[in-house]
Amino acid sequence: MIWIAFFSQTGSEIVELTKILDRKPDLLVTNNTEVTIPYSAELRGLGIPIQSANHDLLMKYFRHQTLYDIPETLISLHGYLRILPVDICEQYEIYNGHPGAIGLYTELKGLDPQARAWENCERYSGIGSVVHKVTAGVDEGEIVSEVTVPNLVKSLDEMYGTLKQTSLQSWIKFMEGRL
Repeated sequence: MIWIAFFSQTGSEIVELTKILDRKPDLLVTNNTEVTIPYSAELRGLGIPIQSANHDLLMKYFRHQTLYDIPETLISLHGYLRILPVDICEQYEIYNGHPGAIGLYTELKGLDPQARAWENCERYSGIGSVVHKVTAGVDEGEIVSEVTVPNLVKSLDEMYGTLKQTSLQSWIKFMEGRL
């Protein structure tokens, strides 16, 4: 199985997954071209090839890439903050991590679910994260892994920390046995 991991932000989730799963992605892909991003040294230290460019160039690359166009390729999105074109979604097996319990609360689909969950904290008895199949609709694909915990958070920072942990657990639950 070839594993390609996309990210836009820090890549910290990929670093953590690599340690926990004892498996490195075969390729990192980012639209974050800043060399000073946190974790960039740690990501580069893993010895994983990194493809870095703006989103449109990355999509052009993957449209014409035949090396990874095989059934044994899994693409995972870890804070990749761009919507993938329909043809890319159909060409590859792609999964997204979403830090919101959208299986329980569909209103947490979309951008910034952590902040929205915190703003309406009293409405949610449970909080969590999912891994779902990427389709043309934003956060509409089948949920393949979900981890929820009781909502006991007392601050926005604690919300982010708790959802980061449930996200890692969701990915582990999904990826164990697949990679």
